[in-house]
Amino acid sequence: MSKLKPFCVILTLLVGACGVTRLLGNSKPPPRLFNHKKHVTDEGLECASCHNKATKEDGAGMPVSLKKCMLCHEGIDEQKGEGRHLADLLGEKPVWDLQLSQPEDIKFSHKRHVTDAGVACAECHKDIETNTAISPDMKLTMDDCMSCHTQKKASTECLTCHTEMRDDVPPPSHRLNWIRNHGPVIRTADDSNYENRCDLCHRQDHCTKCHQDEPPANHTNFWRLKGHSVSASVDRSRCATCHQDDSCDRCHQDTAPRSHTASWGSPKDRHCLSCHDNAGTDCAFCHKEGTPSHLDAEDKPSWHTAGMNCRQCHGVTQPLPHPDNGDDCNACHK
Repeated sequence: MSKLKPFCVILTLLVGACGVTRLLGNSKPPPRLFNHKKHVTDEGLECASCHNKATKEDGAGMPVSLKKCMLCHEGIDEQKGEGRHLADLLGEKPVWDLQLSQPEDIKFSHKRHVTDAGVACAECHKDIETNTAISPDMKLTMDDCMSCHTQKKASTECLTCHTEMRDDVPPPSHRLNWIRNHGPVIRTADDSNYENRCDLCHRQDHCTKCHQDEPPANHTNFWRLKGHSVSASVDRSRCATCHQDDSCDRCHQDTAPRSHTASWGSPKDRHCLSCHDNAGTDCAFCHKEGTPSHLDAEDKPSWHTAGMNCRQCHGVTQPLPHPDNGDDCNACHK
């Protein structure tokens, strides 16, 4: 036990150090509460007053020195209390948090949109004139850009906005074991991760066409005999990707379910147990019409009471065509 103590101490220190590193190194600074409403609506400043590169370069640009801001704030700060001056908050060289930065793969030019195409800032940065804080949820999505490009009849080709993503080159996620793993990813993926957006490259019928030629990996012999019924009862919509509505009916007309053994039907009628022992088999899935209804059971004579023991008289000389013990004949025979 004593030999383990040094190892335990070292392990504890390493775990503690990793925890501190995670807390300090990966923590993000709080967003700057910049008030666009105060500057744009209340003070009437133009976007280019601060974003001076938006009309002539790709990037919008931000004030790189305090002098730019102090053109307006010099008189304003004189009325503020100590510690609330802009110089105290920003320093001589402001460092701005890029809350709305896009991935490196995306190429975007403010000049091309603002100056060349005449797109107003508010068309992309909606409600910016009433905004009081910058948050990541203000970031434009691919759907926003595609919708605008479609409306303005601009190009929607991948290379228009992306440097690497193309419809003829699979994304990095499509490597390694993607053929096997793509199913769970598609069902659970967040639409904000565009690498997992099938509709960007594939047509709606692509899944159906592919799986008709190559069955999913889980369609084993066990799947054919037993497994598919469980999956179909949980999520039948997945089956509908390839199978038509009448696929189950057509198959089971030729191949009876494995539960349909020799005693399933008359005279023992073991099929009753599928419901009466709460097994939950949905008979109506196959037998939709033309089958005897439980409501057609013969009525009891008028002198029968609910408290009678049916088995004392019925089933003495020959078995009744029921698999249960007859405790609740009143459920069908009214």
